[in-house]
Amino acid sequence: MNKQKPFVSRASSVQEALAAVAKLPRVLTDAIQLWGDVEIVVRKRQVKRSTDQNKLQRKWLLEAEAQGDHTAEEYRGYCKLHFAVPILRWELPDFCEKYDRIVKPLPYEAKLELMQEPLDFPCTRLMSKDQKTRYLDAVYQHFTGLGMQLTDPNLRGFRPDEYKEVA
Repeated sequence: MNKQKPFVSRASSVQEALAAVAKLPRVLTDAIQLWGDVEIVVRKRQVKRSTDQNKLQRKWLLEAEAQGDHTAEEYRGYCKLHFAVPILRWELPDFCEKYDRIVKPLPYEAKLELMQEPLDFPCTRLMSKDQKTRYLDAVYQHFTGLGMQLTDPNLRGFRPDEYKEVA
């Protein structure tokens, strides 16, 4: 069986869409020669997590490290395992199947280690912006529930679902 990556093009303007459409004749010719039958799908794009969300997560982990008894990387592994994995297992059937088959049987300590560098099991990088927002909400509630002081994006005048930082 020939495996080839699907052709994916993203557009947020008519100009970008027309540029993608201009590539289609060649892509379709190659795909039909390779696979025979093809499927053409147009759907709403799911926006991945934002740079601002990533920066805030890093900031919070460093703030937790300064106040707690673990490194930022250890806290990151904990948060991925306890907050990101449940979101992804619930919403992504492929993730759930593979996680349950490969990772779930491992001892807890091994799971924590797997979530951290250098292995860095992918979790938050798979998330949409909405999923990452819910993940950050859980992280914030966890650490502030332990009495830690974290940067509060709500006090910075931004919508809580965007988690934007002031430059």
